[in-house]
Amino acid sequence: MQMDTIFTVAATITAIGVIIGGVVATYRLARKISDSIGLDSQGRTLSERLDRVEHQLWPNGGSSLADQVHQSSDMAKETAVEVRFIKEMLLATNPGYTPAEPPAPLKQKRTRRKAS
Repeated sequence: MQMDTIFTVAATITAIGVIIGGVVATYRLARKISDSIGLDSQGRTLSERLDRVEHQLWPNGGSSLADQVHQSSDMAKETAVEVRFIKEMLLATNPGYTPAEPPAPLKQKRTRRKAS
């Protein structure tokens, strides 16, 4: 009879420990979710932060990352044309130079537009 009481108390303590552990784990998980979805250190919500990221991904007149990449690409193409022109000018001054075939024109890549 005394052993039954000890086993009952031990099972009860174990059950209470498991329940408390589950509650603590659930609380920690809920807190992490709340922290990630809630406000950041600057007081912005997750939606505001995602809007800011989305703003950088789509061309919008010069301030987005996509626009800056396009500007850099255009400048690189212009620089390549200028270098080719200077090279041709320098080689043309060489008496034994014969001009090479002109390079094939560069194709414009298609870009995706943001759905309105």
